Amino acid sequence: MKYLMVNYNFYLKNIVIIWMLTFSVQSAYAESLYVFYPSTLRTQFMQKKLTNALPGIEIRVFGRYKDFKSKIKADSPEVILAKMPVIKRLKNYVPKLNGSRKNETKEPYVFLSVTENKKPNPNNMAGMTIGVFDILGRKGMKELVGNYFKPIPKLKRVSKMEDLLQLLTFNMVNAVLIPEIHVKYFKEISKLNFVITPVPKMQVGIISLAVRNNGNATNILKVFTNMNSKLKKPLGIDNLEEQ
Repeated sequence: MKYLMVNYNFYLKNIVIIWMLTFSVQSAYAESLYVFYPSTLRTQFMQKKLTNALPGIEIRVFGRYKDFKSKIKADSPEVILAKMPVIKRLKNYVPKLNGSRKNETKEPYVFLSVTENKKPNPNNMAGMTIGVFDILGRKGMKELVGNYFKPIPKLKRVSKMEDLLQLLTFNMVNAVLIPEIHVKYFKEISKLNFVITPVPKMQVGIISLAVRNNGNATNILKVFTNMNSKLKKPLGIDNLEEQ
């Protein structure tokens, strides 16, 4: 009987060790996806939605560019999901899929201002102060905005979409620069009398999925190539198309 108990305990011990080793190996080789996407959804909510839609994949959603850039450098995840200007500034990542909406992979931008402030003129931004969601840091945002507006307006950067509304509410800026699709969000959360000014020359990629050089991203690419509603809705896109 004692011999049987010893064997049984030995057997259980080995099973536990094997299970732990298997779990460790799976964790070590789990595909990782880091997301930085300016959205009207809160970071925690986006994280929950994507985690539920992508079981078995390690997912991190970031609300600030500084944190995202720092963790990319430290962890080198297999895949990142971000706007194209962000991806272009990161080394060792190759775009594979571009998000589309109504068959367009780029989206128009507008200035959102209030009637009390001077309406911005996209062709002459002299003396203007503009609020922007920070996706590239101080220097990067100045370069990005400078591609579309001359002279380059003074920028006030925020890391939360709702903070752009505060800039307008307290007259800290002449206008905020946002993707046109987000106008609806601001109208829903505020009773301010908004003025919408289209920016015809500004078209920016909606979102792109990029893979690390020599990274293993078979499962992630497969899932995003065959997107379902659980992925499309939180990202606000209809599909992801090959680069």
